[in-house]
Formats: sequence, structure tokens, C-alpha cells
Amino acid sequence: MPEAMPLTRDPVVRLPKRAMSSVAVVVTVGILPAFLVGGLGVQLQQDFGFGPAVLGAGAAGFFAVAALSSRLMGWLSERIGPVPAMRLAAVGSAVCAGGIATSRNLGWLLAMLWLAGLPNALGQPASNLLIARCVPANRRATAFGIKQSAIPASTLLAGLAVPAVALTFSWRWAFAGAALVGMCAALSVPRSVIGHGGSAIAAGRESVEPGRGVLLLITLAAGLASAAANSLGSFVTTTGVQVGFGPGAAGLVLAVGSVAGLCMRLAMGVLADRRNPNPIVVITLLLLIGSAGFVLMALPLPVAFLIGAVVGFGAGWSWPGLLNFAVAGLYPRRVAGATSVSQTGVYIGGSAGPLLFGVVASHAGLAEAWSAAGVVALLAAVSLWIVWRRTTVQRAH
Repeated sequence: MPEAMPLTRDPVVRLPKRAMSSVAVVVTVGILPAFLVGGLGVQLQQDFGFGPAVLGAGAAGFFAVAALSSRLMGWLSERIGPVPAMRLAAVGSAVCAGGIATSRNLGWLLAMLWLAGLPNALGQPASNLLIARCVPANRRATAFGIKQSAIPASTLLAGLAVPAVALTFSWRWAFAGAALVGMCAALSVPRSVIGHGGSAIAAGRESVEPGRGVLLLITLAAGLASAAANSLGSFVTTTGVQVGFGPGAAGLVLAVGSVAGLCMRLAMGVLADRRNPNPIVVITLLLLIGSAGFVLMALPLPVAFLIGAVVGFGAGWSWPGLLNFAVAGLYPRRVAGATSVSQTGVYIGGSAGPLLFGVVASHAGLAEAWSAAGVVALLAAVSLWIVWRRTTVQRAH
């Protein structure tokens, strides 16, 4: 990623509000097809006659395509620039959402969903590049928090789409609406933005960066945490119906959990900028709390499931922005390369998690699958605790 100009003395953030809002909208539209399929899973299963394993395979394919194309899409973003790349990503997501809306068989639906992983993989590095060029170091965590709030925003929209659109009209209209939003998102991207510099992390520039082993542990933790968390968007509504909620109420559970996750991602970004805690420690604590939320979702009680969903979204899925911020701080001289490695773990976990969740749910049950997700989140926390220990010892010496 190209370095930007050094920070100026002007303390005002010069990133236009329209550009930052465009980042949030483009990333939201990019991930929306995957979570709309999860949120509308009950209606889709009724129309196409498939089970939890196929639902998991749909989400897994989306993230697998994103993982395989992530490096290429990162190269393309730097080649053509963040603004054209964000516009291309939004248009691509709109086309894929429109393709899903017109699906007449399961094969076409899955093909369009998996293809949607390409524009999602393009929108991520493009928006990261725009943030790196335009946001100063003392506001970057908040900017990443805004950007990463796109995922709970998309699950919020998916949850609201159940009672507002799918049960009133048809699930097809929900995807048609997503296609329209994607085209509007492409038009909302400004032609140019005012750079503020600060792409490189000033703090710790002279410190010794951790070795490859630490980065691989972070990538492992990111994969495990993503595997557990990405099952939320795909299986909350179907589990909610099983524990006693109606389809509309189950969609509202998804929406409430998404609001909790969105607020926590923003709050964590602001906290990191203002209080400067160790982000690895904060993420570890969030994953520990989130694992308890996943276990609550395994209980056959509507109240426990609701609480667990809020905790799972609010703690177990509020770490991605902090993770980017943490990796950038640990590897200030190779931010782009290090974050691309950790993002690969996120994509692999996002692909394998829903697929394995669907397999476990099909053979053992949804309760057992949520319990397994809690264990996976716990393993992610343990991996990050080891990272914290290693980096602490290295700094002490």
C-alpha cells in the first residue's frame, strides 16, 4: 500500500463525510448477499427445498471466493485506485444481488451468491486504501470501526428484510432492493477525496516487529474467530424459529443482535483512539465473552437465545476493526502485507465456519453446532493470549 504524506499540523480530519459514508455503504452492500441468504434462509429453504448444510455451503462458497481472490483484488485496488475500485465493487454486488433475485433454481442461486464474493473482496482493500490515505493515525481505529460496522449493518438489514419484505411481499424483492442500493452506492462514491496523510503508524516505528510466528498465530485466531462469528448471520433466524420464535420475530432477533454488534464496533474504535488500550487484550476479552453468548444460543429457551445472540454479536463479532488496527500497530513497516495475511485468515474462517456449522447442525443439531462455535471462539481467545504473551516478552527484552 503506498505511503501517504506525513501528518500536517491541522488537527481537523479532512476525510470528507461523503467518502467515509461511501466506504460504509460499499462494504455493507458487498457483504449483504451472504447475510440476506442467511436471514431469508427459512423462505429460501421452503422455495428450493434444501437443508442447513446447503445453507452453510452457500455462505462458505461466498467467503471461499473472497479468500481466493483477495490478493488479486488488493492488487487491482492499488492499480486503479480506491475510488474506481469501490465503484466497481458496488456495481458487481448489485449485479449479483439482482441475479439472486431472479433465481429459478438452487444452482443459479448458489452461483450468484458465490460470485458475489468477488466484489466483496474488491471492496475491502479499496476501502482500506482510502482510509489509509485519508485518515490520520489518531483517528484510524474509529475509521476502521465505521468500516467494519458494515457487517452487522448488513445482518441488520437482512433481519429487517424478513418481516418487512419477505413475509409481506417475497424474498426476491429483498434482493432486488439490495441491487438498487448497490447501484446507488456506486453513484455515492465521490470523484476524489482530500488526503490527510498519516498512512504509516508513527508510534513504534523504531521498535522491532514480531516475527512471522506471531503473525501466523494472529491469522489462526482470526480464522477461528471468524469461523464462529460468521455462523451468526447464516443461522440465527433458522435457530430462532426452532427455539420458539416466529419467522418475523426471528428476523428481529437478528436485527437486534446486529445493532448490538454495530454499536460495539464503533465503540471499540473510539475507545482505541481515546484510551489506547492493548487491542490484542481487548479482542481476547471480547472473544471470551462472545463464546459464552454462543453457548447461551444452544439452550432451547427463547430468552436465553435472545441474550446469547446479543452477546454473540456484541462481543463475539465486534473485533475485526480492532484486529486491523492491532496488526497495523505490530507491523508498522509492512501494514499492507501483514493485514492481507490476517485478512486471509478471516476469509478462510468465514468460509469454513458456516459450512462446518451446517454439517454439525445437520448431523447433531443446531444446539450442538452453537456449542461448538463457542468452543472455537474460546480457542481463538487462547491463540490471541499467546500472541499477547509473546509480544509482551519481546518488548520486555
